[in-house]
Amino acid sequence: MPGKPRTQTSNDLIRENCEWPMTAGQVAKLTGVTTRALQHYDDKGLLCPARSGEGVANNRKLYSPEDVDRLKQIVVLSSYGFELKDMPPILDGERSLVEALAERIEELRAQERYLQNLILFARYAAIVGDDLFETLAFGTSDVDAFAELVRSSPAYADKTIRWESMDDAGLEQLWDELGAIIVDFLGGDEEDIFAHIESTVRRLRVWFCTYFFEIDDLDLLGIWTLFEDGSEEAEFAGEVGGEATPGFLQSAVFLVWLKSMILKLSSIVEVGAEADAKFSLSENQVVALVDFVCRSCGYPVPEAAELDGDEWATMVEFFETVAGYLGNALSDEETIALIDPDSESSVDGAFFERAAQAAREVELFSERG
Repeated sequence: MPGKPRTQTSNDLIRENCEWPMTAGQVAKLTGVTTRALQHYDDKGLLCPARSGEGVANNRKLYSPEDVDRLKQIVVLSSYGFELKDMPPILDGERSLVEALAERIEELRAQERYLQNLILFARYAAIVGDDLFETLAFGTSDVDAFAELVRSSPAYADKTIRWESMDDAGLEQLWDELGAIIVDFLGGDEEDIFAHIESTVRRLRVWFCTYFFEIDDLDLLGIWTLFEDGSEEAEFAGEVGGEATPGFLQSAVFLVWLKSMILKLSSIVEVGAEADAKFSLSENQVVALVDFVCRSCGYPVPEAAELDGDEWATMVEFFETVAGYLGNALSDEETIALIDPDSESSVDGAFFERAAQAAREVELFSERG
């Protein structure tokens, strides 16, 4: 049975239909590579065609089909970011071209993931309303304030006692587990970026509950504060993945928290909303909303009997900050497309503006003479 005829390649056509050898100008016209670049490759010893004759006035470079084949490899390697100094072993067959390209493609994927994290971090910085450069270098002022709040809680004090009682093996396991989460986060190649982020945050939550204290699905800001500037966890993350890694982890946790809060509050609002969804919040609803948001975010809410005017004002201030974040996120179409692609949310940025304003107007404690 006759074999399948061999398909001619572009190399075959060039070899058959061009006159050889070629001058630099002809090669430039054929390949689109400038004569200046051809001279540069010659100077670097990468592409050294034959000469028409030493000592002859018109001693020109004459390129063979093999030279053009080598030139194509140089162009491909350049397009994938190989430096000229790294090309000779590949061009001369000392290193497999296939293996070299495979390694380079993995490096490019890592760069792509890094750029994706930078984009997500920029979105996070915009939502929290901080300067991008300050946020990347030093974290957010609100994170710092919230971290201090968390550290003053009884749960955090219990965490400190637990850590102090752990032996070296336990502490080593703790950091090894966190390191594995960070490495997987930075190295993930899933097509669905946000699914990968959610998976990372779920693992961080399990780790947090194991070595810190129990939190529920909404109470993710405690994890957010872990990676504030100067913390042990932030320093460790920087050692594992580079100085930007703590910020990347903060933005990942923050975006997952945003999604959880927006969807949960949407379900609450739907239950209490009128048919036209343009309802006003009663004082009781506002108080319940402030209390829910504070508790869901890990804010150490005091018992009602211990609540006073100053404490309520602080809760309202915290609620306003959270409402601002949620409102900013809902006003950013790209963020919402990322965290809520199926449009499950029934609230908008205006709702949180109204809620924050209503919270400021609630007076639970009358002035005493």
